[in-house]
Amino acid sequence: MKRTFEDVTKYVELESQNKCKVLSAKPEYKFNDLGMEVCVWNVKTDNEGDWWVVEGDEVPMNLYSQSAYYFGADEAYSFHMGLMKRMRVEQEKFSSEDFVRGVTLGTDIAPQLFRKLKNVAQLIDSAHEVEDFQSIGVQCREILIELGNYIYVPDMATNGEQPQKSNFKQKVELFLQFYLKGSENSDYRSMIKKLTESTWEYACKITHSSKATFYEASSCVMMCTSLIGVCENILQKIYDPVSQYECSSCKSKRLVIDSDESNEDGIVQKLFLKCDGCETITEVIF
Repeated sequence: MKRTFEDVTKYVELESQNKCKVLSAKPEYKFNDLGMEVCVWNVKTDNEGDWWVVEGDEVPMNLYSQSAYYFGADEAYSFHMGLMKRMRVEQEKFSSEDFVRGVTLGTDIAPQLFRKLKNVAQLIDSAHEVEDFQSIGVQCREILIELGNYIYVPDMATNGEQPQKSNFKQKVELFLQFYLKGSENSDYRSMIKKLTESTWEYACKITHSSKATFYEASSCVMMCTSLIGVCENILQKIYDPVSQYECSSCKSKRLVIDSDESNEDGIVQKLFLKCDGCETITEVIF
């Protein structure tokens, strides 16, 4: 069922704790990669800040603060679809592997991280008591430390001073500085840094909270899973020789490697990229 402006406005105002008024609401993005059309609305209110409202075919409506965990529209969509998958556990058998793949939109994940994410997602399915939720917080922190160790290499510390083994936040920051250089990546670095800090802080909060519930614990797992997906996307972009180029004729990004030229040592010096649209060959020199 597709919702209208009036539906979204009424929903946000009913959910408001401070009787807010919606100032504006507009569809920001539409997704249909999971076989259903889902819309993310950008909603602004007078006294409760800005919200993402996610709704669509066979998808219950829900809202997410744009400031609480630095959500963007993509993150709100991924979190919502992951949560909806979890809420269907009573109708179908819960699959932790499907949960992880759903939140990360099928991004390839390092085996050691994928195993840990599946394990902690499975715990969500059986967690009932505060101690269970605290344990999930502990495991999320361990997963984040493992992520830092996975993405970090000593060469990233340009001053030669190496971070401590468990200093997850510093390792991610050095990782971002190493791979996302330049002013054109400043917003991207800032967003991921905020997500990194908030995910770590939230995992620590769940670990020590005596009031944690399933909802906080599941949000923590989804935040960890999303952050790992983001870092894996950065690595895959770096090692994808084609993604940064566009067709020299029609400017399409749908390029495939047609051929290459290497020197006598086998080092590639030229790539010839074929456009999947207009079939123009674009030459790239290294």
